[in-house]
Amino acid sequence: MINTICVIGAGTMGSGIAQTAAQTGFYTSLFDINTQVLEKAKMDIQKSLQFLLDKEKISAEEKENIYQRIQFITDTNDCLADIIIEAIVEKVEAKVSIFNQLAEINHAEVIFATNTSSLSVSEIQAGVRHPQRVVGMHFFNPANIMKLVEVVKGKFTSDSTVDSVNSVCKKLGKIPVL
Repeated sequence: MINTICVIGAGTMGSGIAQTAAQTGFYTSLFDINTQVLEKAKMDIQKSLQFLLDKEKISAEEKENIYQRIQFITDTNDCLADIIIEAIVEKVEAKVSIFNQLAEINHAEVIFATNTSSLSVSEIQAGVRHPQRVVGMHFFNPANIMKLVEVVKGKFTSDSTVDSVNSVCKKLGKIPVL
């Protein structure tokens, strides 16, 4: 059962994914090593939630509850979740490195999802411990609005990982396409 989501990278995609997760009831962590990027993500999410409030899509109480479900973090030791979605630089080495680092501190069933649209999921998972738990989960921009999520099964991705990610996508209000 997936209840918590950690998003790695607080840029446009990462903050949009985090907002979506929090809006749909997931306890969410948004991680970035750059505090300025994290502060901008906080402001962008607040602005987006205010827009929804102004358009009467959510109530003031819902806005507050959504925002309270997001934890903004700069320490990788706080990146604990049932699923970790990375939205960082498009470099295989960086993605492999963060997934392996987080595998050390997370539970044995954690799913590692890459938001890449240009790199091979199989190439990423080849360097990650527990490659069967690595999957592509490509959101479209803006992530908090676009409904489609491309789910990419790599060479080693287990069927149960794909099933879990498809389920998460649906809970996020998204349409998963394998």
